[in-house]
Amino acid sequence: MISMEEYDRKTMQLAEPIIDYRKRVLLAGGSTIHPKYMEKLREIGIRSLIIEDAKSVGITLDEMIDMPTWIDAIATVERAYEQVRRGKEIVLSELQQSVKKLINEVSQRKAIILIPTSSIDQKLSEYAHAVNVTLISLQIGRRLNLNQLQLNSLGLGCLLHDIGKVLTTEDSQHPDKGFQYLKANRELSLLVSHIAYQHHEAFDGSGFPRGLKGNDILEFAQICSVANDYENMVSESGIQPHEAIERIMALVEKKYSHHVVLSFTNGIISYPPGTHIRLNNGLFGIVTRIESHLHRPIIKVEGISDEVDLSEQSTLFIEKVYNDIISDQ
Repeated sequence: MISMEEYDRKTMQLAEPIIDYRKRVLLAGGSTIHPKYMEKLREIGIRSLIIEDAKSVGITLDEMIDMPTWIDAIATVERAYEQVRRGKEIVLSELQQSVKKLINEVSQRKAIILIPTSSIDQKLSEYAHAVNVTLISLQIGRRLNLNQLQLNSLGLGCLLHDIGKVLTTEDSQHPDKGFQYLKANRELSLLVSHIAYQHHEAFDGSGFPRGLKGNDILEFAQICSVANDYENMVSESGIQPHEAIERIMALVEKKYSHHVVLSFTNGIISYPPGTHIRLNNGLFGIVTRIESHLHRPIIKVEGISDEVDLSEQSTLFIEKVYNDIISDQ
């Protein structure tokens, strides 16, 4: 995953397709991007790409969600939002089917690598955000040993956690507006409604809209809160996953409960495959895959034929992460 500015047409090709707001494929995987088309992509808000190049040979992205499943889920959330905008009742069967597919995606992987919302038309970014938050939340839920029924409720609440934004332009009001709308639907459990209501509450009582504190905040809402903040950091702010994880951990018992954050860190990858790094011995490398340890990946090091498994090297550490191409350093 790279920023648009890092793209080099001579050495790179797309590994995943680029999708517009109508869910049409603008450029297929394997394509190169003409300079004139780069401007069009910037116009529709695309800021990052998933590419292949000579350095990415051998890299696996098995932990990344299936792209068609991701797009389908985005389309389902978009339809739900549109139904609310038009004053109609949400078709829950579609959302419930999406949740089942997302649970299946998460259950097949040891961890989840998000497709950033910055890689899709910005008109779809709020819906993609909801899907990504749901994926992270389901991963946390798995680590907390939630059963299938609980995962279904958690997933549905997370898909709809920002539905209040359809009903108000005041950010501070959207949790309450979302709650009022969702609780009026008799087919939805109150638990689902409270995820929307409480996902901006903080463990120390500094959150909104009610300033709830500690265990007065539902566990499912705490899960959504961690997932929501992490997804915003990675997708919107462009913060590297390892740094976003550190920021989440720094707010334990302040914004988030300890046990939810522990489950979060046990299911999120610090250095996704494709990350350019420098080790503490001064050598540069690229993360190729995740095997036994989510935070100690396999590294292909420049100038060394064999890969290095950091989980087996207690004295080697990732010292720095680079967004640009390591051979330019």
